Amino acid sequence: MAAITTTTKPHAKKKEIGEIQSPSQWLLIAKRLRKNNFAMIALYFIALNIIIAVLYPILIPYEPLSIDPLGERKLGGGANRSPNLRHPTGTDLLGRDSFGFSLAGARTSLLVGFVATAISISIGVLVGLIAGFYEGITEEILMRITDMFLAVPFLIIALALVQVMFNSPNETLRTIPVIWIIIGVLGLFGWSGTARLVVAQTKQTKQLDYVKAARVLGANDFRIMFSHILPNVMAVIIVIMTLSIGGNILSEAGLTFLGVGNPNQTISWGVQVNFGRQRLGLNPEQALVPGFAIFFIVLSTNIFGDALRDATDPRLRE
Repeated sequence: MAAITTTTKPHAKKKEIGEIQSPSQWLLIAKRLRKNNFAMIALYFIALNIIIAVLYPILIPYEPLSIDPLGERKLGGGANRSPNLRHPTGTDLLGRDSFGFSLAGARTSLLVGFVATAISISIGVLVGLIAGFYEGITEEILMRITDMFLAVPFLIIALALVQVMFNSPNETLRTIPVIWIIIGVLGLFGWSGTARLVVAQTKQTKQLDYVKAARVLGANDFRIMFSHILPNVMAVIIVIMTLSIGGNILSEAGLTFLGVGNPNQTISWGVQVNFGRQRLGLNPEQALVPGFAIFFIVLSTNIFGDALRDATDPRLRE
């Protein structure tokens, strides 16, 4: 009998287990956001304001606080002039170009929004992680401090602090720009809500198996908190941060509208609205332009924050 020879066909190349990967959490979040038209429009508007805040010096013919247009009455300048080709949104009661002032106000608002939010989020996350991780007496002490900050009327604190610094015998304190005082107040007194939310997320996350496994393997508390727990609650923190930016922008506009600082030397949409309200009957654009700027940037950050919150919700599936 002839020998039976068998030939083995080469097996199809199999993928290794490590090559099969599910989409990351952030890719899924980005995919969901791209499907939300309102969120993308809001994101584009925020990006436009950031570009304006960075490039505004090359977009305007006058410095924001310059009163040079007062001497150009024949060219459309002067005080309280209506919109014209040289001054697209007119001039204010001091003769300053309202268009340039509005563009410069974008830098102030975004600076306050982002920096104050970064400060408050950092403090809130740190306090929340420590309180939620250790619990017991540590949580009790930190949460009572948090409650104290929740009860502090930051508006009154800001007004009082500005007056104290402006009347201080120390010349260095008197020269600190009012915007940085507002940033400090909003950052140092706006972290309480973040801390409370991070505490709840930390308590939930530290009960997961991979956190318990890290402890068994000898990881110290610092590593567990910042390498294992913090990344798991980062999505929630980013949502809080996005929503806080709009709130801080609105708070800054409100404080400067009430007269915090020197209104003749402070570049802010709130200051511009305060000047413009005196001419609502004759030159409504003086208040409406910065007013709508505040409205749309705050609305955009809130819409994007809400969309981001929905996109990070694990209960929402494709």
